[in-house]
Amino acid sequence: MICSSVVLYYGRSVYQESEAAREHLRRKQLETIAQSFILTAIQQEKDTEIASAAYSLHPLWPGNNEVQVYVSVNRVEDLGLRFLKVNVSDSDRVDFSLRQCSMFFPVSLLQQFAESPLIITGSTRQEKSEKKDKDTITGKSYGAAFPQFSVEEIAGWASTDFPSALELQRDGLSGWIYLCRNKIELPKGLKVNGDGILAFADDVTIDDNTVLTGRIVVLAERNLRIGNHVRLNKALLLCRGKLTIGTDSIINGAVMAQQGAVVDENALITGDREVLEPFNSIISY
Repeated sequence: MICSSVVLYYGRSVYQESEAAREHLRRKQLETIAQSFILTAIQQEKDTEIASAAYSLHPLWPGNNEVQVYVSVNRVEDLGLRFLKVNVSDSDRVDFSLRQCSMFFPVSLLQQFAESPLIITGSTRQEKSEKKDKDTITGKSYGAAFPQFSVEEIAGWASTDFPSALELQRDGLSGWIYLCRNKIELPKGLKVNGDGILAFADDVTIDDNTVLTGRIVVLAERNLRIGNHVRLNKALLLCRGKLTIGTDSIINGAVMAQQGAVVDENALITGDREVLEPFNSIISY
């Protein structure tokens, strides 16, 4: 009886290990298929516009599970945003997804920024400062058309786990889209490296002495306040609300606000066409 129990226990262990190995192999196969589809779609996009589609593939081996691939494409035309998602699933409802986005700004937006690095479609006010000798660049209205967007168009594709200040400083931006739905204040003295798209559904403050070293795109659905002595090395800021820029802050890139702006006369905004070049995110889970 004891020998029989040992044999039964050993046989069950072998079976469980075999099932675990099969499950791991199945997950790797789905992952490989998803990677292949998303890389092929990105490559094909150089020649033709990709569209949503569904595909049925040969059954997986082992297991003989049928495989379905869904390619989803969503666009925000005014921003030139294209979101791509590939989801692979089998008949046991095991699935694996990958996402990627690109931003290729429409000609109308590029032409507007050819005029000035700062465009305010509402009213502009320049705050006085004790320092009088600094050259400053301030914006004026060109009757420009502000690109229409909503963070709700982005929500399904972005990471809604917005990093903490510690995580931002430690890990930087990783080339993906980060969405914050709540009012937020990035603390004083924060230094963030890396490229990425930051979308804010509520008021956002980038506090004093903050430095963002990489290429960033900020999509602010409400008010955006930039404190004093802030440095944004390569930034495109699109603010649907009111924009405030504090003293001695330097923004290299392009800035556009819809409702109006208060810009300190010692703030410096320099044009950089590189922030208007196509932006491609990493491929993300």
